Amino acid sequence: MDIDFGALIVDLKTLAFSSKEDFSNKYWNSYESYVNQYNSILKDLQTLGFFNKLKDIQHVPFSEQEFRGNGFSKQEKAKLREITNASNSLLQKVMLLLRPPKSGKEKINQIRSNKILVIHGQDNEMKLEVTQTLQKLELDPILLDENPNITQNIIENIEDYDHISFAIVILSPDYLAYPNEKNLSEAKYIAKQNVIFELGYFLGKLGKQNVIVIYKKMKHFEIPNYNGIVWIEYKNGWYFDLIKELKERNFDVDANKLGWL
Repeated sequence: MDIDFGALIVDLKTLAFSSKEDFSNKYWNSYESYVNQYNSILKDLQTLGFFNKLKDIQHVPFSEQEFRGNGFSKQEKAKLREITNASNSLLQKVMLLLRPPKSGKEKINQIRSNKILVIHGQDNEMKLEVTQTLQKLELDPILLDENPNITQNIIENIEDYDHISFAIVILSPDYLAYPNEKNLSEAKYIAKQNVIFELGYFLGKLGKQNVIVIYKKMKHFEIPNYNGIVWIEYKNGWYFDLIKELKERNFDVDANKLGWL
């Protein structure tokens, strides 16, 4: 699914402002629509893999009486604050997520860290061989989803790894899919959808020069049509191509360190 982030930010800003204004004015006839709107926006974001740890806001039965003095119960007052605070918090998270990326040219010319972000799907053999190859080249592959200290979505945590200037994305045929109007005979293999999304995200954040895709060639495997980036087919000798591309991107790597050569 695609999200129009411009429209989403407008909706979130309206929600955050309106709920705060109504709460300060002790007026809450819009409470239920606010909760529904917040939950709908959060669900759309979570469909793409964002903010999976955040919870829906649960409805509480509000009394019919108008707000006069202490007219609302403690539970109701807490719920009013929750929707205001949650909408403001989610707005800030989305704005941080869409922070303009650094220039790709700046990143390719800088002194390289030996840390490389590795994004992968469900093919453990590919993941293991790529990470072991990087380790033999004395590079440090970072797999955020395997870090026990990571409690959120990969993209939410990348701000803690802002010193990483390069990413390798592993595309494997993880799922079999076909449109609703088609039948199984027309199914195609696709990569895990969060991997596709993260590929697009890091192309924007790091620049095309700083992302390499390693993919498995397979009949009926549908891969995204991105121009201007390096595609390395996962086959015998794939690591020669990887070393060549890493050298061109200022990584100090030596093929002689690979034990099987």
